[in-house]
Amino acid sequence: MEKIKVLHLFSSYTIGGAEKQTLLTAVSLKELSRKFEPVVAAPEKSFLYEEAKKKGICTEAFICRGSFTPSGIIRLIKIIKKDKISILHVHQGKLYWTALLMKLFFSNIKVVLHRRQDTRHKWYAKWHYKLADKTLTVSKVVRNNLIKYENAPEQKVNVLYNAFDAEKFEKEVDCSDVIKEYNLENKFVIGTVSNIVSLEGKGQQYLIEAFAKLRRQYPDIRCVIVGDGAGKKLQQEYAKQHNVDDIVYFVGYQSNIPKYLKTMNIFCLLSCDTEGFGNVNLEAEFLKIPVITTNIGGIPETIIDGKTGLLIEPRNTDMLIEAIKKIMSDKQFAKDIGVAGHNFVKETFTKQKFVENLTEIYESILNV
Repeated sequence: MEKIKVLHLFSSYTIGGAEKQTLLTAVSLKELSRKFEPVVAAPEKSFLYEEAKKKGICTEAFICRGSFTPSGIIRLIKIIKKDKISILHVHQGKLYWTALLMKLFFSNIKVVLHRRQDTRHKWYAKWHYKLADKTLTVSKVVRNNLIKYENAPEQKVNVLYNAFDAEKFEKEVDCSDVIKEYNLENKFVIGTVSNIVSLEGKGQQYLIEAFAKLRRQYPDIRCVIVGDGAGKKLQQEYAKQHNVDDIVYFVGYQSNIPKYLKTMNIFCLLSCDTEGFGNVNLEAEFLKIPVITTNIGGIPETIIDGKTGLLIEPRNTDMLIEAIKKIMSDKQFAKDIGVAGHNFVKETFTKQKFVENLTEIYESILNV
């Protein structure tokens, strides 16, 4: 039986969480689905385009700079015709209207919108969700807020938790070069991984503040901050102002995240304003690293508070310090939450479960 073609749409050159999850969605469908065949449309030479091609997924060059860009609309029509697409799965907000316009040209096309952030759209954008066949959200909180604040039809909005690529994290990783480079041997390492968009960033500012207060009591603690962005220099200067620039290491963007996570005794994701899900928490948990994270957006759905990690208030340095001390002072507790975190991710966020859920959603809109 010929598989039903699903076009995964993303017009971005960057290498962010959404792009990686879009790739993982397509790869998971290709590997595990008996009914649906993924096609990826993204800018040529972009991360998503190149990686999808390497994985043997059908790829199409696609650029669309705005919702109603004529060249993007025309190109999308050609791709749908050429590849006989039945479902448009849109992973980027600026392409929602572009995809929905295809309903004017193809009577049987179905459109699925994917929301990964808990942000508000302008009033006219709320029609996205009424016209789409389905809207997928990465967490319950994003779903609830979409219905509450943007009037999305409740029956059209489904939660689809991100898939977790366990195979990538099951491989043996040698982090000895990182340990040697930053002199982390016999040190207690606390770290974080995220883009650095500002001084506050995703809470790195408060991690720096915590280290300024902790270093006297715990002289062997070290901080590893993985990520890059406009706020990196501001954070480096902030660390210098707080006299911790000698124990807080900014290692920049890294493609091999497991290598850096493996150096950490505690992982922190300290998002302050919004976070649709917080996939990096799953990565740390799977590696049996105790997690300290904030109760923002969909983050609380990525851990079990007190069992696989600790939830704290955002922008609360005192709570962060208390959580760090709790884990540092109780080795058995640290070990237990590490093991529980690994089991939680392994049982809850498998690629198989993800594909089963996504298949059910696709089937519901196609009535097959």
